[in-house]
Amino acid sequence: MRVSLEKMQQKILLFFFLGSIFSISQAQIDTLRTPDEAVDTDIEDAIGNTEVDEQVDFTYLIDYLQDLRQRPLDINTAPPEDLIQLPGMNVLLVSNLQQHISEFGPLSSIYELQSVKGFDQQLIAGILPYVKVGNDQGVLGNEQGKKGAGLGEIFSNLNGELTQRIVFIPEMQRGYTPPDTTFKPITSSMGDTIGTDTSLSTRYQGSPYQSYTRLRLRYNPHFSFGITGEKDRGERWKWDPQNQQYGYDFLSFHVYFQNYGRLKKLAIGDYTLEIGQGLILSRGLGFGKGVAVISNVKRTARGIRPYSSVNENQYLRGAAATFGFGKVEVTAFGSRNHLDASVQERDSLTEAAELVGSLQTSGLHRTLSELANRKAIAETVFGGRVAYQSRTLKVGLTHYQQQFDSEINRRLTYYNQFDFRGDQNSLSSLDVDWVYQNFNFFGELARSKSGGIAGVAGMMSSLSPILDLAILARSFDADFHSFKGFAFAERPTAIRNERGLYIGMQLKPHYKWQISSYFDQFFFPTPNFRIGYPSRGYEYLLQLNYKPNRESIVYVRFRSDNKERNPSDPLPGQQILAPHPTQRLQLRFHYQTSIDRIIGLKTRVEFSRFEDGPNEVHKGFLIFQDFSYKVGFKLKLTARYALFDVPDFDARIYAYENDVLGFFSIPAYNGVGSRVYLMLNYKPTRKIECWLRVAQRSFQNAAGVTVVGNNLELIQGDTQTEVKVQVRIKF
Repeated sequence: MRVSLEKMQQKILLFFFLGSIFSISQAQIDTLRTPDEAVDTDIEDAIGNTEVDEQVDFTYLIDYLQDLRQRPLDINTAPPEDLIQLPGMNVLLVSNLQQHISEFGPLSSIYELQSVKGFDQQLIAGILPYVKVGNDQGVLGNEQGKKGAGLGEIFSNLNGELTQRIVFIPEMQRGYTPPDTTFKPITSSMGDTIGTDTSLSTRYQGSPYQSYTRLRLRYNPHFSFGITGEKDRGERWKWDPQNQQYGYDFLSFHVYFQNYGRLKKLAIGDYTLEIGQGLILSRGLGFGKGVAVISNVKRTARGIRPYSSVNENQYLRGAAATFGFGKVEVTAFGSRNHLDASVQERDSLTEAAELVGSLQTSGLHRTLSELANRKAIAETVFGGRVAYQSRTLKVGLTHYQQQFDSEINRRLTYYNQFDFRGDQNSLSSLDVDWVYQNFNFFGELARSKSGGIAGVAGMMSSLSPILDLAILARSFDADFHSFKGFAFAERPTAIRNERGLYIGMQLKPHYKWQISSYFDQFFFPTPNFRIGYPSRGYEYLLQLNYKPNRESIVYVRFRSDNKERNPSDPLPGQQILAPHPTQRLQLRFHYQTSIDRIIGLKTRVEFSRFEDGPNEVHKGFLIFQDFSYKVGFKLKLTARYALFDVPDFDARIYAYENDVLGFFSIPAYNGVGSRVYLMLNYKPTRKIECWLRVAQRSFQNAAGVTVVGNNLELIQGDTQTEVKVQVRIKF
């Protein structure tokens, strides 16, 4: 049965009672957050309100911050594109830092940052886990034309790590049970029953275990070699070179060099390109609207980056190189990769795809139908870029061609009439990034082969020591086609059919107080999914942060998201898709602290409200208590207990969870019940690190139905458990 009001109140009171005791006991303690806590907090802040449904790969961010945690940047010599990725940093602060070093020489201490314009105590505390001051010029040679170290020296100084992870759900899911017959009726074109379908039902083809292996060798920051393999739950382990499967369902590798004379960057194997504001190339670090109301607005163009994630359709495979000639950089890249796609027609002899409906991005190949879509279409990409860069100005021109070996032609609907159709595409863009005094102006203008235009123009400024401002305008034609872009927008991965204006402000009236807010208004000129007419919407966020001391923070966040969509329940016989407004409201109260850098506590209460038209309102509620405890230097315990009451999916609440290294978890709290997880992190030696994480969600249904999930994920029962085991070996 559904949790009774009395029991819910008792558990809530227990939460607050425990939280109050811990808070009072440590109120006068003044310590810094631990580096591990810093990584978790910064990841959650960066992800912010980005919709998890967007197929965004956050493992790239997690890998980046964890790498910095293990190998901090030298604040004196790190390139601007790396410094700007630090939490709280932006191009204006990086420019101020470079100007300070140019005038007064390299910093001798991290705390010398207090004398750099714009660097306050809060910012410095935020970047401390990721930076250092030291002689880190590198041995490969940063000066153009000079020969660097040989391969022998690189290989003799490599640092390596091997990571192995296993994930499984102990409860039996329907997809792993023996298949049965469907017994569905077969009907004629007139609707008459003419027989019974006795074919076997669909089941997963592989085991219920997810396996992940990664080998990484590095000679930072100049050389990297990596091999990554992953098999999702339900996928099969198979050696089948003919179908490009070598054990793991997904296998990735890269070799990467950086700063070797005129050769600035070289990637062989799998890589990504981060260029301009992400209109035509950006599948690396990119986030949507969130609490980082200033820094999230601008994309950081880091150029060629090695790929070591497990998103199976968002990378290039081939080679790319960047050469430097003074202030001019020239980049060339090429890729040949096979992508997942829904096949509509095949060659009768070779079974090769001749016509596909759309590209698939889930990366799952568990059933026969999903396996039929695996690597169904080949994509060839080649292009180049020329960029000029000084300390305050960067201008780049990029162009590439895209060729598919099968035609793409989706079934026509009201919302996809302007989607890409054909087998060839080309994209060109011009991007600009200019710093003038306290202002940073940036933008990108792009065109696809169809003639569709996309443009982004923005400005960031520190108007005063206590006020920062960001403004961004965007306009994407409905027939602009970019498969590899990720831009700041309402729909970051779908760069088409949108116009919008974003304004973000951050106010620091006192070193203990911070106010963050944004307002974003957007318009869709043509129909979209679930909306049959042009539509519009707006979104705003307001967050108030209070930091009573260096180890504690309290914040209140309010967010409102307003859109239009088709009615969910039209009247019988009604076919008019007249849009009506929807509104999603979220209110969050959050408190976290640490005690002697040993005990960490987080308490959160969040409310949600979704209004679908004037007569349909859904409400949600979430409360959780996090607890972490470090036992010496070898063992750390992290746990959460959460209660949620979110009957309707539209009112769902997302909450970031601590997870094993290199993995992210942002579950949607939906339904009525509780969720608990426990994670152990143990370091028996300096070279070996182990994780064990067990998470369980329990549901309570007023109707007495004891099932969790649906379709092939269905479990007979009211609980779902997930177990993760991971080992990392350094050498």
